[in-house]
Amino acid sequence: MQTLFVASEHTHMASAILLILSQLAYFIIAKEQNFIKFSIKLGNLLLMQNIIIGIVLFTGLLMMAVTKFEVWNIAIGAMIFVMIGVIVHQILINKKRKPIKSDEVVAQQVYKKWVAKVYGAEVVAEIVVILLAFLV
Repeated sequence: MQTLFVASEHTHMASAILLILSQLAYFIIAKEQNFIKFSIKLGNLLLMQNIIIGIVLFTGLLMMAVTKFEVWNIAIGAMIFVMIGVIVHQILINKKRKPIKSDEVVAQQVYKKWVAKVYGAEVVAEIVVILLAFLV
């Protein structure tokens, strides 16, 4: 059981770091001037992030199941809260992207700025939770 827990913990942390890096990849994609190409790249990025979120959630639940759901602290509560926020933001990012047309330049710029703020806030929250997990 200890080996399973350690392997899950390493996979959990590695996938959390991959999630942060994929969220930072948005800032590279946002430089794309053509909104159709940007939208395709963002859709692929969202798909990749959803897979990584699934890995983070699965390994987290696996670690909690190994400990028989007996270990609870502020770091675990913060992790759950942040992951729920990330999932909600993923849905909102995808929903707000679809109705924007390729000729609505102002709406495109507003959308890109909003997504940049969302990803920036998510990255900061995830880093704080990771630091909190190491400290607690």
